[in-house]
Amino acid sequence: MDDTSWDGARKLRVREALRGRVEAALASAREAVADQQGAAELDQADVHDVDDLSQSDEGGDLAGLFGGVVARRQEELARVDALDVTPTDVVADGAIVAFGDDHYVVGVAAEAFEVDGTTFEGIAADAPAHAAILGLKAGDRFTIGGTEHRLDLVV
Repeated sequence: MDDTSWDGARKLRVREALRGRVEAALASAREAVADQQGAAELDQADVHDVDDLSQSDEGGDLAGLFGGVVARRQEELARVDALDVTPTDVVADGAIVAFGDDHYVVGVAAEAFEVDGTTFEGIAADAPAHAAILGLKAGDRFTIGGTEHRLDLVV
């Protein structure tokens, strides 16, 4: 699909693809927590040597770390769900923009993913690019890191 065929349904497909990626990452993080919690649990009826106790402590520590990842993934999923996929001509969270031959979803951090033959990445709300493009329209220019860019698409 080309950049002239944007509508709410296409934006929804982009958000759903992004949501699917975040859900998969969340499931993976939850699985890692469960694995580490299982490794941390010792049968209290058994006698344990120092290595068993050490591995149990390490498993518990890792479960705590992975628990933080789960919380971050849940927050990320909430941000994706909050994105407004209504077509727009002004950059705001939920807008899809293109510049420099690349496409982005505004308002959420995301690694590259593909929908309808187009590759997208995310622009997090705390990224310098987010501040630079917020409120702009297609054709407007902005500067990041001393380089000027032109917004080719805002939907």
